[in-house]
Amino acid sequence: MAGTIVDIVVLLLILGMTYALMSEGLWGAALMFFNVLFATMITLNCYEPLAGLIGNNVSFLAGYADALCIMLIFTITLLLLRLATEALAPSMVRYPTPIYHIGRIGFAFVTSALAAGVMLIALDASPVNKKILGAVDYKYKPFYGYRLDKEVLALFQYSSGQIFTRTEATRDPFGQYGNARVFDPRGQWLINSFEARPYGKEALFEDDKAGAAGAAPEGGGAAAPGTPAGKPGPGIPGGTAGAAAGLAPTQ
Repeated sequence: MAGTIVDIVVLLLILGMTYALMSEGLWGAALMFFNVLFATMITLNCYEPLAGLIGNNVSFLAGYADALCIMLIFTITLLLLRLATEALAPSMVRYPTPIYHIGRIGFAFVTSALAAGVMLIALDASPVNKKILGAVDYKYKPFYGYRLDKEVLALFQYSSGQIFTRTEATRDPFGQYGNARVFDPRGQWLINSFEARPYGKEALFEDDKAGAAGAAPEGGGAAAPGTPAGKPGPGIPGGTAGAAAGLAPTQ
């Protein structure tokens, strides 16, 4: 029941943003789509260094650094891109009526879904219960079939390997993207965020249930299976900012 409520709230949020963006017409909705897309890329590329910096220098914010940086970078970047496009782009472009209506609805909906995915990623990185709002964990799947945070992370992983690439001496461990520096090449971001959330004792996999009682107490999660020792995941304690602040990383 709690999961259904969460899904309905997310859908209502998407529909509300879609309605608002539709009023800007096809051209305005298309510009906002690209603004949100690039703001998302910049956010996921930059939030970890900033979270580490906050963890080093503002200890009382260390527990919220990952989520705070995600939302802060996303909001500021989106605002700057919005101001830039309003200043540089024409205010209105005329289209045939059918294309105008289909385009504004399509761009508005996709933009809203992308923005909702970023918000869910920030919630994933927050120091909350392992089952967010009592329902959402790593294995959770909404009734409408698409988990937006997972889709956004997959999009950024693909873009960092294929489009906005940076080379590394060490190749992608799975060889999928050559020697590109790929965001989350093992696809463990959501697993790490689940394990790093400090409250709750839910096991990620069935095999973990037997050892859950002997796991770290509330206030620190265990590393995801396959995660290198000492490499923290997002969320606090044990996340990016947690390691920077000297908190015990996930082991």
